[in-house]
Amino acid sequence: MNSMVLVNIALMLSAGLLALLFSRGAAVLLLLLPASQALGLVRPASIAAKGIVDVHLLLALSILGLILASVGRLHELRNARFLVPALLWIGFWLYGVVYPLRNESSTLFYALKASKEFVTLFSYFAIALFLRTERDVQWGWRFLLGLGLYYSLVEMAAQVMGEGFLRRLTFDYQQEGVRFWKVFVSFWPVILIAFMHAFFELVLRVNRSYFSLLVSGFGLLLTFFRSYLLGTAGAIPLVLLLARRKVRSIASGVLSFGFVLGTAVVVMALVAGGRVATPGGVLDHFVLSGIRELQTQKGGSIEGREVFAQGRRDILERSPYTGYGFIDKDSKAGRRFQEHMTGDMLGFIDKGDVDTALKFGLIGRAFLYAAFGYLAWALIQLAKQRLRPTLDVRCLAVAATVAVYLVVQPFHAPLTYSFGLLPLGIALGLIERELALALHNRAVDPAPVESTEPMREFAETPEKRILSWSGCSILSRP
Repeated sequence: MNSMVLVNIALMLSAGLLALLFSRGAAVLLLLLPASQALGLVRPASIAAKGIVDVHLLLALSILGLILASVGRLHELRNARFLVPALLWIGFWLYGVVYPLRNESSTLFYALKASKEFVTLFSYFAIALFLRTERDVQWGWRFLLGLGLYYSLVEMAAQVMGEGFLRRLTFDYQQEGVRFWKVFVSFWPVILIAFMHAFFELVLRVNRSYFSLLVSGFGLLLTFFRSYLLGTAGAIPLVLLLARRKVRSIASGVLSFGFVLGTAVVVMALVAGGRVATPGGVLDHFVLSGIRELQTQKGGSIEGREVFAQGRRDILERSPYTGYGFIDKDSKAGRRFQEHMTGDMLGFIDKGDVDTALKFGLIGRAFLYAAFGYLAWALIQLAKQRLRPTLDVRCLAVAATVAVYLVVQPFHAPLTYSFGLLPLGIALGLIERELALALHNRAVDPAPVESTEPMREFAETPEKRILSWSGCSILSRP
């Protein structure tokens, strides 16, 4: 291993560990620094050694370290709100590792190596256990949402400053269409979470700032993932409806989304040139073309995915109900499968429904979707309790994100790959810890019970005076 790789890894981990001295919420930063290529300033190859170390190993070790540092609090998970889906995730991971060993199609090393992406979902346990205070939770959310806004600003700057700006960063990029630039920021669904968070803050009237909403809205549009944009348009009113919000809130949500999309389309039309220089052209390029492809099942995106998916569908037919578990390309089964498919990886990031079936079988895929569906339902039910306005916002934001993940499964695989699972695991861990703190505070300092009894007179003392009005007690010093 190159000595510079060790130096870069040590520097990155040291930065995250030093931040922990400021707040345990920096555990989120500890995970996001390597995940984001140090905000696009460090090349992935500089913190990787082929076949030995990569970003997923660093993430797995960081997650394990945070859990081990909190091992004395494992008993708190007994009361965790998301314990049921979390146990199912562990079950899926164990199945994916053990099943190839049972069939002698892989060794333990290769099975664990192939499971590294799914393991990032266990960041839920690390964050929920390691963070302790309200301050920790707030800083954790700042780091997570801040990365989403940073990514959005990078994408916006790329459209204005072009390739000269992108060359200064370590993110991959390509020209999209005539004028636009697509930036492949790593673990990009933090943009989706940031947008959902800002959106529900506005709709629930927790925060009326449009800055975060517009910036993350532009960021979501500039990912050029039309399926996520269309999924977002459907998930928002659905979540508001299931949360039993007033019709006014649902209408406000739809109008707000339309405002953000319309603003983004107009601005992009002003920036763009060539065939998409009009708002109609931009709308067609980013949104309407995706709807047409869904209706006709034809187009470069869908047909291109199917070319790669066909060989994998044939492999799936040999074991449709149980799948194959986690199969590495260098394992015994992985080398055998390469003869019957395009590409060298059995897993397929561009077809989530195929990828989940290959890993867990058709039965496992149904249970995995059910587990995430239950998770979204649990988040919505939690928001309906209205323990805290900010907690309601975060529950609905993550519930909508999970709904989008489920909707885009035919086109992408956020439920089995780290780019979607790491941001989701972190967000769920933050919600779990915030919920525990909210319930603890309610138990220690319950809200005063309203009284219908008439106002009473209380004796005054030199230390304090108790005034009672409408059943609410107010303590004051003279």
